[in-house]
Amino acid sequence: MILSEPKPKLEEAIALLNLGLNDEALALIDSLLHTEPCQKTFLVAVTIFNRLEHFDRAAKCGDEALKFRDHCEPEDLFQISLAYNFSGRLRDSYELERSIQPMSNDISLVRLYGLACKASRLGHYREALHHFLSSFRFHNVESLDAHRKIFLDSEMVDLWGRIPEMTLSLRESMRFCNLPFDEILAANENLHPLRCLDFYDLRATPEKFRALLQPMHQTCFEVSPLQQANQPELYADYIEWQQSLVTPRLEIFRDLSQRIRAAVIEKQLEFAKFQAERGRIACARNHIVCHLQNSPQANLADLPAIPALASLVEEFRAQHAESPEAFEYLISWKCKNEPEAFLFDILPEMPALNRNSGYAKLALGCTHYRLGNIHSAIDQWAACADLWPLDDAPVMNATMLLSGEERWDEASELIHRLPGQCMDSLLWKSACTAIRERRSFTISNKIFTSPEIPTPTFGGLYSGADEEFLTETKNFTPICA
Repeated sequence: MILSEPKPKLEEAIALLNLGLNDEALALIDSLLHTEPCQKTFLVAVTIFNRLEHFDRAAKCGDEALKFRDHCEPEDLFQISLAYNFSGRLRDSYELERSIQPMSNDISLVRLYGLACKASRLGHYREALHHFLSSFRFHNVESLDAHRKIFLDSEMVDLWGRIPEMTLSLRESMRFCNLPFDEILAANENLHPLRCLDFYDLRATPEKFRALLQPMHQTCFEVSPLQQANQPELYADYIEWQQSLVTPRLEIFRDLSQRIRAAVIEKQLEFAKFQAERGRIACARNHIVCHLQNSPQANLADLPAIPALASLVEEFRAQHAESPEAFEYLISWKCKNEPEAFLFDILPEMPALNRNSGYAKLALGCTHYRLGNIHSAIDQWAACADLWPLDDAPVMNATMLLSGEERWDEASELIHRLPGQCMDSLLWKSACTAIRERRSFTISNKIFTSPEIPTPTFGGLYSGADEEFLTETKNFTPICA
């Protein structure tokens, strides 16, 4: 039998369910399980039984469907996992979700969310925390609103109680320090739209609120607009109940984010030394800037002696001595948000050392590039490269634009001015190959992101550098998958 063969009766059973004809849908699927007990029937039965809260029956049908697992789609496996979860087979649900291969953003997010919930209930709190934090790496799933519901989900209650006392290793902090914590908090500050509930949440929800709820998205429930209008006082109590759960968890999350960021910011000068010793001067420069911008009482006079960065640090000190305001503006990259004002108003008013510095020329190159002035951007980045001969950032930026202009000889000459250590960069390797083959290349932020709080990998530019640093400094704490 071909599994993709249309099954009108199965489609009819789902249609009856969607119309609210639950008894008819149940009768039809029972009949099909008796007359056509194939995998497709079992999978549809799982969905129907889940929605009708017949979780034991759904789990048994899931067992049958998994006998031919190779033919199951990820969505099928999630439905079976739901059946196991709500029927009390937590371990089976957890193991099944762990085995699902994440093939897309939605699958990855739903899988990590589910694993966080189940690991929390199983008492695997550190693993649950990793899954919880990792879920924020993926775009939100609108139908689930995962990035908001996770702050209400009753399966996470034990984890929330443990997070304040959990100490994260440097490895863990480096892994999660660039999550969009501020965006997540902002998206959750408002209680509306109200978070949905699932069957497990209902068990922890005061009974009086059930009168407000209606089914949505298969195994979830939301407030019925009609009941909201008919019972405004109950609805107000329901809002207050949700807020009583979410608000303290947001504070726990805010404290966690601060602890994670602080642990990595504290290591920025060590990162700078590590990068400089390997000839990654642009990365080292960014580590120093991150330290200066984020560390309380950070002072250029207190920077450690790093031979490869000596001239850069002296340049920074001279700029700061001339004008702290101008220096702080340049390293803050505020020019990205106001390119025309920077070009025509702010930079011309800066004193000479800051106006003619390497950072000013680097910023000018970015400003011209944003405004579409390609030739001026090349000139400014090339001038920056003359001031900072070991810094790969201006060289790679200018080379990218030269390749786009098909100025191959200039691009090749410029990119080979840098020291050989830069060959470790994945970007350097791909750029050299492109120039050799007379192809333009792009420095894509989607591939090599510029992290707000840099770690040695620098957004993937130097693959494995985080582990190299941890090994060198004997930070061997393992991390969950």
